[in-house]
Amino acid sequence: MKLLKKLCSICFCAAFLMAGCIPAATQPTNGPTDPTDPTVPPTEPAPTSVLTEAPPKSLKILAIGNSFSIDAMQYLYQIAEDAGVEEIVLGNLYVGGCSLSQHLDFANNDTGAYDYYKNTDGYWGMTKEYKLSDALVDEEWDYITMQQSSGLSGIAATYEEDLGALVDYVRGFNTSAQLVWHMTWAYQADSTHEEFPRYDSDQSKMYGQIVDCVKTFVVPDERISFVIPAGTAIQNARTSFLGDTLTRDGFHLDKQIGRYVAGMAWYAAITRSSVADIDFNPAALQISDDMIAVAKEAAENAVADPYNVTQSRLTEGNRPE
Repeated sequence: MKLLKKLCSICFCAAFLMAGCIPAATQPTNGPTDPTDPTVPPTEPAPTSVLTEAPPKSLKILAIGNSFSIDAMQYLYQIAEDAGVEEIVLGNLYVGGCSLSQHLDFANNDTGAYDYYKNTDGYWGMTKEYKLSDALVDEEWDYITMQQSSGLSGIAATYEEDLGALVDYVRGFNTSAQLVWHMTWAYQADSTHEEFPRYDSDQSKMYGQIVDCVKTFVVPDERISFVIPAGTAIQNARTSFLGDTLTRDGFHLDKQIGRYVAGMAWYAAITRSSVADIDFNPAALQISDDMIAVAKEAAENAVADPYNVTQSRLTEGNRPE
């Protein structure tokens, strides 16, 4: 009996000692990790798109603009059509370099000063000596956009009286369309435009002053429904592998990818619908899939954060020679 007790005691001790040799971490190495463990790096949440609306059935837009509205609207018809919009009517009242003050003068004097570009089938036609008053009632517009001339776009004194007066004039002819502000882009860093010295020939300064003017004079006006942040979309795209190469002359947009970025920003801001599945490419030999991805990213980020530059994640990519 004593011998049996002694043997049991020996077995118990041996088992205890063997248990002490088993590693403490008994979970499989490929199992879940402890989220409170400070050695586990945090996971960034997937970004939530702000473009959640379905594409509209119809889209009718009139721009009271200049050459910058021509750049921005060049591919807008095809972008909207590819997205699924069934009826598209675009109008663009053009006078080169036209400022708010000049638009207001043409309005008050009912001057036929404009080249009126119109697109109802994917192609732009043009009528000369057109009046703003006639254009405002030419269609049942959903949206009417306004903008400042590029050189004055960041100069506060040029907004104070002219913007409100022009809005009053437009509302006198059209009370149903949403009024929208087209925020244009800063010049290329090496631009030789005669107005660039107003901003010390500094692209960042010009962009900052454009944003300040929009926030100070446009946003507080409750008659203006929203802002198209084309200038921010261009600035966003400049942080991608494309760099500061989106203009053809230092200020007008490149006729391929520059215009495409602006067009994406217009469509995204106006419709609030996704640009992810848009396949339209206006120049397949010059615009790669990587460049299309930059345009979509730049536009969506601009709509999500219209008054700040968002660094592109697309810092490498293919741009055909």
